[in-house]
Amino acid sequence: MDDDGREFMQWIDVLAKGIIAGAAIGYLFSFTDMMAPGKAVALGGLAGCLASITFKNRQDDRKNRDK
Repeated sequence: MDDDGREFMQWIDVLAKGIIAGAAIGYLFSFTDMMAPGKAVALGGLAGCLASITFKNRQDDRKNRDK
């Protein structure tokens, strides 16, 4: 696999982990009865997606700075 394919797969991996973690936290938040479970899972997944993008960008910046 070339470098572009490897980088793309890293992005997919990071996004999948972020969405799953965010959705799980959102579902746990729905047990507080402050929000419906579907809405909590959707918002948690979105927040996890954005957090994982930020994490990956910071990780890449740190890696490029060290070179």
